[in-house]
Amino acid sequence: MTDFPKLRTVRRIAAAGTALACAWVAAGWRTEESEVDLAERAAFAFTVTGSPMEQFHPGAVRRTRVTIANPYPFAIRIRQVDARVTGSSKSRCKPTPANLVIGSYRGGLPLIVPAGGRRTAGEFEVTMPDTVADACQRATFRLAFSARADRVAR
Repeated sequence: MTDFPKLRTVRRIAAAGTALACAWVAAGWRTEESEVDLAERAAFAFTVTGSPMEQFHPGAVRRTRVTIANPYPFAIRIRQVDARVTGSSKSRCKPTPANLVIGSYRGGLPLIVPAGGRRTAGEFEVTMPDTVADACQRATFRLAFSARADRVAR
């Protein structure tokens, strides 16, 4: 029986902040007879995006819907989705939990994204606390998304 390699995520933050290209690299596995060919350790990338986080005010709650696009000729299984605040449109507004809080992921996992397809993966609830710094009111926040996936066996 042939096992497919488990894949691990390599995270890269996109400059725009609302999208993140996630890459995974096949981790080598060994059998008693042979080692994995180096060609099987190629890196693959897929895109994770979320809706913009704009016009916040103290106490505001927004949801960002997450979409995953798979450019490959094979399906992928999403096992984990994460988000974090990376910046804001106002230089005096720091991307800290005191200014913006990202809740837990809300969506069903694992999620299969078909070959060459895209799927809505769920969402994150994002809240601006009542104690937010004045400099953050009506700011646009940049979020980075990441996901863990592996290749679906045929």
